Amino acid sequence: MPVEWTDSAARHAISREDALYAITHAVGSEELEGRPGETTVVYVGRPHAQSDRYLEVIVAQRHPRTMVIFHVMELSDLYRHLVSEGE
Repeated sequence: MPVEWTDSAARHAISREDALYAITHAVGSEELEGRPGETTVVYVGRPHAQSDRYLEVIVAQRHPRTMVIFHVMELSDLYRHLVSEGE
């Protein structure tokens, strides 16, 4: 699946590798309201296996099969509930 990155995804200086690891090893996710025709999902996961911290990564899934990553940052209180649901 092709992955596109917006400039806003780099705003918090978290590497693309860490963001992708958090998505593929997410402990929780939730669909959000996004643009019409897209599915928008927030993923919460660790940036790597040895980390104690969590990231939130928000992705717009565009048809036919493109992921647009536009938000990556340290976990905020807004999505902290996804950690407890996933463990």
